[in-house]
Amino acid sequence: MATRAPRTRSTYHHGELRAALVTAGAELARRGGPEAVVLREVTRIVGVSPNAVYTHFGTLAELKAAVSQHALRDMAAAMTAELAGVTEPADRQVAAAKHLRDVGRAYVHFALAEPGLFRMAMDGNPAGVGTPGHEEDRPDPDADHRPKPDALLLAALRRLTAVGRLPAEDTDAAVMASWATVHGLASILLDLQPHRSPAEREAAIDAGLHYLLQGLTRED
Repeated sequence: MATRAPRTRSTYHHGELRAALVTAGAELARRGGPEAVVLREVTRIVGVSPNAVYTHFGTLAELKAAVSQHALRDMAAAMTAELAGVTEPADRQVAAAKHLRDVGRAYVHFALAEPGLFRMAMDGNPAGVGTPGHEEDRPDPDADHRPKPDALLLAALRRLTAVGRLPAEDTDAAVMASWATVHGLASILLDLQPHRSPAEREAAIDAGLHYLLQGLTRED
């Protein structure tokens, strides 16, 4: 039986190889987190020589940074899909508060469902993760017009501001408080208390988000 020759970088159209390398890295991360993203395995999946990577990435760290950004966008896509199935109350204030809780819940749900990708998104970038909502230092060539989770959080906080439940000047503090809450919940449930039942996990998520909203929102 004939065997297929490995692809080389010359067999990829412009931009295809970079996308293929990032996609392969994301698949490895899904299975084993940031530590699984190694050059040998990425190039084996794509079917190119290790040297082909350096056409687009100067170092493994640069490749991992791109995979981390890809994982963040996969995370936002999963969160958006979960949010699309949520029914909102008619009352605008109640709906805005519920939406922020739903965004937070979707964040934690993704972490629990896809721990490898979650860790890649949050811990896999050697350059670190910026504060949600703040401009990145460099443009992302792999953005493919997909949002990241911080866009969902900021939109939810703007809804609270629009209905008078969160002062606009408190947005930066609210971003950090929200991120700390959901990331803390995800980390605890994944790493410190993995034995909790699904019902106990949901109760912990609901409680954490309830008290976050109590602290953030302006009471009439």
